[in-house]
Amino acid sequence: MNYNIGIETQIRSLAKLLDDLQQGALQVPPFQRDFVWTRDDVKDLFESIKNNYPIGSLLIWKPKNNYNWDKLKSVGGFKLPKNYSQQVFLLDGYQRLSSLFGCLTNAQKANLEIDETIDRDSLYNLYFDLEEENFVYLRYTPKPYQVPVHILMSTSDFRQYSRKYIEPYCKDEQLDMYLDRADAFSRTLIDYKLAVVEISEASLSDAVNIFSRVNSKGTDISYDYMVNALSYSSDFSFSVEIDNLKEQLSQYHFEGITRNNLFRCYQSAFDEKMYFDQSNIEKLAVRPDFKNVVKKTTPYILKAAKFLYKELNVVDYKLLPYNIQLVFVMKFFSKLHTPNKMQIQELKRWFWITTYSNYFTIYSLSNQRKAFEYFLSFLNGEVDNSVYSDNPSVLFRTLPFPKTVSLSGVRSKALILFELQLLRERSKKIPTAYGLTLGKLDSKLPSSPENIVPTYMAKNYRSFNPNLKSFNHAEGISYNYLHLIPPINQVEDLKDCLKRRKKLIIEEEQNFVSKLGMDYIK
Repeated sequence: MNYNIGIETQIRSLAKLLDDLQQGALQVPPFQRDFVWTRDDVKDLFESIKNNYPIGSLLIWKPKNNYNWDKLKSVGGFKLPKNYSQQVFLLDGYQRLSSLFGCLTNAQKANLEIDETIDRDSLYNLYFDLEEENFVYLRYTPKPYQVPVHILMSTSDFRQYSRKYIEPYCKDEQLDMYLDRADAFSRTLIDYKLAVVEISEASLSDAVNIFSRVNSKGTDISYDYMVNALSYSSDFSFSVEIDNLKEQLSQYHFEGITRNNLFRCYQSAFDEKMYFDQSNIEKLAVRPDFKNVVKKTTPYILKAAKFLYKELNVVDYKLLPYNIQLVFVMKFFSKLHTPNKMQIQELKRWFWITTYSNYFTIYSLSNQRKAFEYFLSFLNGEVDNSVYSDNPSVLFRTLPFPKTVSLSGVRSKALILFELQLLRERSKKIPTAYGLTLGKLDSKLPSSPENIVPTYMAKNYRSFNPNLKSFNHAEGISYNYLHLIPPINQVEDLKDCLKRRKKLIIEEEQNFVSKLGMDYIK
C-alpha cells in the first residue's frame, strides 16, 4: 500500500459532475462493468432526487500515473472526450451517473459522439409528468404536461419549451400548477449535491483495494470486477469472460449462480488451494498466464455444471447444496480429462456424502481446506477414497428427516435430489429437464416431504396431478411407483396416503444412504 495516497470526501453539485463528464474532466475506465440498470431503476433514481433523498456517494480516482487506454467506457450513450493531462476516473457510481448523464444531457446541444451500441431512446428518453408528478417513458406523442427531464436542467431551455409546447395548450390554472411543479423539480436538479470520495496519488491496485473496502459494508462488489480492473487489456476482459460463461451455463440452468462463486472456480484453477476470500486477487490478476489459465478453466466449469445437471439431477443452480461443490467438481474434470467409470462413481459418492452429511457446514474452514487437499490426492491417484474425514472411525451421519421441503436447506435439497434420482432410475425415459417442479398432493396442506412431489419441469411431459382418483389405472399406477405414492387401492384416504408415502420415502432414502456407508437419522 502506498502511504502517500490521499483520500478526501467532497460535496459536489450534480450539475458540476455532469459538466465534468461532458468536458472529459471525469472519465470512465474501460474495465467498468456494462450498464445493466433497467428503466425502473432509472425512474427510481430520479424519484429519489425529486424527493431530495441521498443516492449514495461516488468514488473517483486521480491516478499516480496516466493510463492511455485505447477505449474508454461511454456514459449515458455518449462517447466522452479523452483527457490526457489530468486524468480522473469514476470507480463507483457508474450506473447512477450514466443514468443521470444520459437523461439530463441534451443530445442536440452536447456536441458529443453518440455510442451507437446503446439504445439511448429506450434507456434515457425520460419524461417528467407534471400532472402526476412522476417519471415516465412514452410510447406516444407527449402531452403538454409531459416534459423531457433534460429540458429542466436549463431555465432558458425550459422557457422556450414551455412557450412552444405547454402554454398554448393549457388553461391558466393548469399552467400555473405545471410551471410551479416544473420550477420546483428544476431547482432540485440544479441544486442537488452528492458526496464524492476522491482517491489521489494511488496506483490502480491501490484504488481497487480501497474500492473493495469502501464497498465492504455497502453495495456488493463482485471479485471479478476487481480482477478485471487489475488485469484489463485491449484483447481480454475477465468480466466479459464470466458474462459469456453465465450465458453458456443457461443450458444447464446455472446462469443464476453468482459471479463470486464462479470466480472461486477460477481462483482454485491456478494452484492446489481452496480459497474463501479475495486475498490473492492482486497477485492473481498480474500473473502472465492469467488469461490462458482462465480460458482453459472455463470449459471445465461448464463440464462440472453439465455433470451436476445430467448425472446428479441438479436441474437448477438453486438445488446445488453447496456452492463450493462446484469448485470440487470443476477440479475433478480439470485433473481427469477422461475419467473412468470408477472415478465417476466415486465423484457421485463424494457428492452424496458431502450433501447428506452437511459436510461444508459441520467442517471448519481449515478442515474444508484439508478436504480439498485430500480430494486432490484422490485425483492424483494417491488415495482411493475421495472424502476426507477428521475422524475416520466414526461414520458420517445425516441430519434428521426434514419437516418441510424448500430450496433453502441442505437436508431438504438432499431429499429433493434423491427423489429425482429415484425417478430417473425408475423411469424408462426421462425428458430434457427445463427446471424443477415441486407439486403437492394437497395444495392446502404444508410443504411436508410426504406432501411435496419433486419432478422435472419439461416440455410435453406429464405434469403432476394431485387428484388421487386419477391414479386408478395403469398410467396412474406407474406414476405412483415413480413418485413413491401408494396405490389408490391400498390407502383409506389422503391422510393415510401421506402417512404411507412418508414411510416409503424414509425406507428408500435409508437404503440409499446406507449404501454410501453413512448413518441414517430418521
